[in-house]
This record gives sequence, C-alpha cells and structure tokens, in this order.
Amino acid sequence: VVKETLPALMKLKEKGVVRHIGITGLPLKIFKYVIDKVPAGTVDVVLSYCHYSLNDQSIADILPYLKEHNIGVINASPLSMGLLTPQGPPAWHPAPEEVQKAAREAAQLCESEGVNLAKLAIMDSMRNPEIATHLVGMCTREQVAMNVHTALQALGVETEENGAKNAEVLEKVKEILKPVKNVTWPSGKPENN
Repeated sequence: VVKETLPALMKLKEKGVVRHIGITGLPLKIFKYVIDKVPAGTVDVVLSYCHYSLNDQSIADILPYLKEHNIGVINASPLSMGLLTPQGPPAWHPAPEEVQKAAREAAQLCESEGVNLAKLAIMDSMRNPEIATHLVGMCTREQVAMNVHTALQALGVETEENGAKNAEVLEKVKEILKPVKNVTWPSGKPENN
C-alpha cells in the first residue's frame, strides 16, 4: 500500500483522474502507520468501521491526529456491523462473546423501554461534530426511512421524538456497554491489532 498503491494513486491524482485518496481497515494502528510513511496530503480520508459507536469509540483517540493532518473521517457502521440493532448481529460476527452478550442486553433493555437501539446508536454517533460523514448499511425501505428520519433528528433538522426518554435509555445502554467499551476483534496481520 505504502510503496506501490498510494504512489500510483498519487500519479492519478496529479493527472486529475482521481480527486481524493482514502484508506480503510479495522485496526486503527494502520492509519497512523500509513499516513506517517507517505508524503503529506497523500491520504485525504480514512474510512473507519465499528470504532465510533455506542460500544467502541476508540477512533476518538486519533481524531486530533487526523485533523492535524487535514484528513477527513468516514464513520462506517455506527451499528457495529449489526451488534447495535434490535435483531442483533449476523451469526458470523467476529465480536468476542462478552461484547455480543452486552449488546444483546442493551437490545433487550431498549425493547422493554419501547426504544429502538439502532436509532439511539445512529443518533449518538452523528452528534459528534468531529465526524462529518457516517455510513450505515440498510436492508429494507423501512430502514432507509427510519435512518433518514433519525439523521435529520440527530442534526436538529427535525424535532427528536421522545427525546427525554431516548436520553434516559441511552445512558442505561452506555452503562450496560461500559465493561466492554472499546473491545474489538482482530483483523488482518497480528502486528496491526
């Protein structure tokens, strides 16, 4: 990536073929590693997934570094690849069992309170002014409609429905997830995790 891919992309950028260059990956260490090894301005954006959600906000630690290097952030999967949804994650989800258990407990609490966990997770992520772009996967038209409505509420364009109750349940959810806060799973080479 550092020796071949990014230099090739920079040549294309210089020719006007591409406008922006981004990198992605689960382990956060790779961002600083790559950015520190290429000329300033090479990387315009990072796409980080599962690291700015209710259960994991570890990208917050490197946001100042990214801002200092004028690098934008796309926060993908504020639902932590399905962990923070009423139905829970797919069977293949790589999160450790203690994280999955805490997420199930949070979903059960939300269900008992009549609050949608996914909505809480999206709203909480979108309220961070340091992250301008959020990428959320959706499977149905209903999810698209709910997520658009949720985003408009998070941005203050629409009035949040049940705001006080949502805030109360959100605090309870954060307490449930606190013991597993920022617990992630390995991806790629062991030295990058």
